[in-house]
Amino acid sequence: MLKNKPKVIKWKYSGCNMHGQLLSGVIESPSMVFVKVQLLELGIKVTTIERYSKLSEFSFRSKIKIPNKNIVMRQDVYNFFKELQSIRKQSKKIKTKIKEKEVIIFVKQFLVLLQSGVPLLRSFDIIINSTNNKGLVTILQDVKFSVGNGANLFDSFNVYTKVFDQLFLNFLAIGESGGVLEPLLIKYVEYKERTLAVKHKVKSAMVYPIVIILVAIFVLGIILGFIVPQFEEVFHSVGATLPTITLWIIILSKVILNYWWAFIVMPLFTVFGCTYLYNKNIRFRFFIDKYLLMVPIFGDLLQKTLISRWSRTLALLFAAGVPLNYALKSIAAMLNNYLYSIATLNIKQEIESGNSLYQSMLITALFPDMVNQMVAVGEESGSLDRLLSSIADYYDSESNTTVDTILSLIEPVTILCLGLILGIIIIAIYLPLFNLGNVLG
Repeated sequence: MLKNKPKVIKWKYSGCNMHGQLLSGVIESPSMVFVKVQLLELGIKVTTIERYSKLSEFSFRSKIKIPNKNIVMRQDVYNFFKELQSIRKQSKKIKTKIKEKEVIIFVKQFLVLLQSGVPLLRSFDIIINSTNNKGLVTILQDVKFSVGNGANLFDSFNVYTKVFDQLFLNFLAIGESGGVLEPLLIKYVEYKERTLAVKHKVKSAMVYPIVIILVAIFVLGIILGFIVPQFEEVFHSVGATLPTITLWIIILSKVILNYWWAFIVMPLFTVFGCTYLYNKNIRFRFFIDKYLLMVPIFGDLLQKTLISRWSRTLALLFAAGVPLNYALKSIAAMLNNYLYSIATLNIKQEIESGNSLYQSMLITALFPDMVNQMVAVGEESGSLDRLLSSIADYYDSESNTTVDTILSLIEPVTILCLGLILGIIIIAIYLPLFNLGNVLG
């Protein structure tokens, strides 16, 4: 009698090879033990294994369930962010908005001219003549004047901290003093193009649902504001008894007709109010940033993006010879999420107290085990920058996969929700019509 063959299951794994490169994939095997054996034979050190499904490409819940109690808005941390705000206020103001993409184009042009041996001041003239953004032209003219009067590049660009980020300024300072400006600018351009591509993809993912929602609001406004009142007149003229669902739709229609302005003013007031507080109030921003990471699906995407940016920036600064504590302080100033900024400051404090980077990261409880283990290996082997770059590559890939999965689900989910809402309204309107014949009879 033949025995039943063991059921083959798909498993998703992540790990690293003997060169420290992060790998992930899907493998078929009857059990987790066989998966580990197969991967070890391939020379892959496993960090995580879980059963694979299409929905396992992203998490519905963020891995951060409860913010770590150590990550709080202490007074020294508050002072750090207050100082950042003060520095940005002192930044010279430019009337014309300068996009991040325009800054990258400038750096690429500047880099090409430096590599070609064009004198520094002449390089600025060439770029100024080919730049269409008046704000950027003003900055470059000011920088050229400052450099021409004996100032270095770092001091000249440092007065525009709202336009040029800390990584660029750090690379200018290190590159000028060490004579390695060109290779650092190459790394900076590669880094910014990667991060900009991820941002663009995330923003593109949000355009479709926003357009659909706006169209849906417009259609619902017409139905509730114009069509439902006409049906209400018909029902009242014949004295029809209305079901509860129809009564609720009629009440909603009257609210929209009488208070339509509130449905426009309140969202705008909420958006502008929250944006103002987010930019001005440090504690409010910390609160929002902390709980954004716990938003289903999108919190997981945000966490992956933050870890990628954190790892890649630290790898670049560490490889450039920046002391670890100074690099962490720069990263804390660069990150757009205050929870991770404070965690980075805590890591810096722990390192200055004598702990390793790995031990300091464990205390924050914000980094996945795989990241912590890779950092530990990097510290032991002296290849921290390379392994941090591998972590960033891995999470870039994970972020792209998550965005693709979200995009594939947005359309059916949006259509389903809109169909459900419209279906309820249609049923509420036409349900009394089924009994209208009895009333008239």
